[in-house]
Amino acid sequence: MSTIPMRTPTLLALLAATSVSFAAEDGAQVYNSLCVACHGPDGQGLNGLPPLVGSDWPKGAAERSIKIVLQGMTGPVEVAGKTYNIDMPPQGAVLSDEKIAAALTYVRKTFAGGAGAVTPDLVKSVRAATAARTTPWTAAELLKAHPFPPTRTALVNLVGTMYKGEWKELPDFSKLKPAQIEDENTGVISPAQASLKDAFAMVWEAKFEAPQDGKYTFVFDCDDFGALYVNGERIAEIKGIGPIGGRRKEVPVLLKKGLVPFRLEYVEVAGHEVIQLGYKGPKDKDFVWLSDSKGSGGKAGGKARTPIPIEAKDGYAASYRNFIAGTTPRALGFGFPNGTNLAYSADNCAVELLWTGKFMDGAHHWTDRGAGNEPPAGDGVVKASDGLAVAGASAPSGAIVAFRGAKSDEFKAVPVAAEFKGYQLDKHGSPTFKVAGEGFTLTDAWTPAGAAGLTRTLTAAGDKPVSVTLARGMLAVAAKDGAFELGPRLVIRPSAGVAPTAAANELTLTLKPGESATLGYSFR
Repeated sequence: MSTIPMRTPTLLALLAATSVSFAAEDGAQVYNSLCVACHGPDGQGLNGLPPLVGSDWPKGAAERSIKIVLQGMTGPVEVAGKTYNIDMPPQGAVLSDEKIAAALTYVRKTFAGGAGAVTPDLVKSVRAATAARTTPWTAAELLKAHPFPPTRTALVNLVGTMYKGEWKELPDFSKLKPAQIEDENTGVISPAQASLKDAFAMVWEAKFEAPQDGKYTFVFDCDDFGALYVNGERIAEIKGIGPIGGRRKEVPVLLKKGLVPFRLEYVEVAGHEVIQLGYKGPKDKDFVWLSDSKGSGGKAGGKARTPIPIEAKDGYAASYRNFIAGTTPRALGFGFPNGTNLAYSADNCAVELLWTGKFMDGAHHWTDRGAGNEPPAGDGVVKASDGLAVAGASAPSGAIVAFRGAKSDEFKAVPVAAEFKGYQLDKHGSPTFKVAGEGFTLTDAWTPAGAAGLTRTLTAAGDKPVSVTLARGMLAVAAKDGAFELGPRLVIRPSAGVAPTAAANELTLTLKPGESATLGYSFR
């Protein structure tokens, strides 16, 4: 935040905004005769004076603006991220109730996005109630009486629950009795929402609204300790009793557009009660804060994280075998020299993610010693499939047993229709995945093609047919000119062998023993 010192008279510096004017012409005339020299015809501010456009002051309660015009205002005051030391002289003695109402209506309609009209009766009422006032208003006085309207965050239907007690680690909240439950309609995380200062815990639950598909980077820190869950996964934890600042976590997460589960657990032992929580979406230049305390963002452990790009070199594909966001724990990532990339789920025997551009950034896993999930570093990630993709085309008489679970620490033996049997790399580092089920084996080979494409060759062996789901549910499948369009970015075009079929938003391929299929993948 920058500070601009000045002591210059301003008129209508921070006025409130309204939508429909009963005297629009009079309001414009008042503004253009008295206010335009300071605030400009477009409300952007002139000569370093406060703007009306982009300011919170011309919004919400009209009484706040009326008081400013009637009795004046003295600085400092923050407007649109800058602090001004201003004096605005009172105008109540020279402007009638009708002129004040018309001018404020014009300002609210023109420069603040539209709000309710200011009536002469409201001005008259405020004038009578403040008639004894002989000094200008301060920003603190005005905001205490007329706070800015809350701005809804990305946390929808936020509910905060407080628990009394002392803990040295995060408790099992399901076994505790709540002492306070409140709806936090503004969607802002604040420990001040608790009725206690020390020896308490809080849990906030909501839906996080992702406006689009892509990578979301969350920043989390607190005093004393807590844990952050997004989309059902614990992505960050602050451990131990300690101050804010040196334990900050920065965690990238791959999200689909829409509402996903959100949960924040927090324990305050003693001292300061502070939470800093923010995120940066695919199109955000800066962090958007979900907490009342706003940190510097973009830092982990108090230090800026230096990217560690993982990329193909010397014509050899790069690989990534740590946890990849958007797929299962046992995932294998490959970045090809032509800028195409994929992530293969060994749990589901499926290529689940495809994208172009940058492959992966190893900084997160290096810094946090392998913890958490890292999303693809490139753009336009396509979620092609979700769930088991390979099975016998005929009913099995038995099943293969594999170790599988929702999380990497929850693997258990379960019967499955197919099991991942490893992979091989060719001389250029391109992978061929191997899958086996009752009566069949399947090889799934991927190589780069052209400037931004991939060639996939599937071959079946054994004595029974095998079914492969190429795309399922996560995107729309449409057949056009012999090719299959998977959403807006990806096209699959059969080039040899057996062709896939599309039905019920799925793209499947059935191979008999000895048959193969070659498919071309291209990005738009």
